[in-house]
Amino acid sequence: MPEEERRTIEELVTRYEFEPGLRDIYVEGPEDKWLLEGLLHENDVTGVSVFEICTVDIPAEPGQESSSRTRVVKLARLLREALDGEQLKVACVVDSDFDHLTGQRECNALLLSTDYANMEMYFFATDILRRLSVRCLRGRQLTARMIRRFMVPTLQALFRIRYVNTRNEWRLRYLGFERLLTYRNGRFAFDCTEYLRRYLDRNGRGAELPKFIEDVGRVGIPGEVDPRCFMHGHDFVTMLRRMLNALHGRTVYRDDDEEVVASLLRTCADYRDLASEPLFAEIIRRLG
Repeated sequence: MPEEERRTIEELVTRYEFEPGLRDIYVEGPEDKWLLEGLLHENDVTGVSVFEICTVDIPAEPGQESSSRTRVVKLARLLREALDGEQLKVACVVDSDFDHLTGQRECNALLLSTDYANMEMYFFATDILRRLSVRCLRGRQLTARMIRRFMVPTLQALFRIRYVNTRNEWRLRYLGFERLLTYRNGRFAFDCTEYLRRYLDRNGRGAELPKFIEDVGRVGIPGEVDPRCFMHGHDFVTMLRRMLNALHGRTVYRDDDEEVVASLLRTCADYRDLASEPLFAEIIRRLG
């Protein structure tokens, strides 16, 4: 949306002062919007509007990196300060990201966080992936064993790497990992050490590989917490695309087809089942 068409904070405050019954949700991006609109529709919740944060003009904090997530958090804070947050029928929804590792979460009645690390993790469920296998793989299957023994530990290793990069403030540029995913004799494998070497070399920090490996190894993931709290959504969709191609035996989904794979996941989800997830149940209770 062009900047001149974005609503300002002042306009939103006026909007809710004069129409306190409005029911709105603000999210980070289009995928979140599509998921929530599908959830509301399939659960017969009407009259709720879902907006991407890019439709709001959020003033940047001096010297602070601005992201969609930080803008949604700031919107929740500004609306709570200007209005009665307990009575306002507005929800600002963000990915939890690393909150399950750090234990840090802002206390705000208007701010809701995903139950897992991000929205995509709601689709990381055996029944959804089984439906995807039936519809897309024509006989071969993405089995529960593949999910449990390969996808979970690999995605969590990549999550640790992302976390260390963020925590150490190294600002390393992202490096795709799918070329180091291999499939032989019915088994998938991922060479994490080689990925880290290439990752740091690309960013000119190859000499610091031992320290980075050590830091990654120190990131503890509690075994009793749902593993989806420690996986990145983009990594999940990338890995799923690579695995679908491997099981097909040829390239069906290209590098630029990740939105296609994400769309397939959405079509395999039962949105009435998703309504039992704590975040979605709270949204329906609050705005439905």
